[in-house]
Amino acid sequence: MRTICDVCESAPAVLFCAADEAALCQSCDDKVHMCNKLANRHVRVRLADPSDVPLCDICENSPAFFYCEIDGSSLCLQCDMTVHVGGKQTHARYLLLRQRVEVSS
Repeated sequence: MRTICDVCESAPAVLFCAADEAALCQSCDDKVHMCNKLANRHVRVRLADPSDVPLCDICENSPAFFYCEIDGSSLCLQCDMTVHVGGKQTHARYLLLRQRVEVSS
């Protein structure tokens, strides 16, 4: 699954701008951030290949869709349903966005 550009809403996003809270394709990034010196200073991170998503910590086979804060685990749908039964249904779980970023130092 690819992230779509928030500006043109058609091309795959390749960058994320934290200041604008927007995912951008290269063309829209050029238009938005090259228009003036202030916008050009925004820190942007490159989005990684969408196929490079975390696997489930339990089965180590399926893509992880949930993160359990209490267990500190990334889980696929099947393992989440198996692990979180009974009292564990109250664990705070979050949907993973499945979008890794590449931050250069």
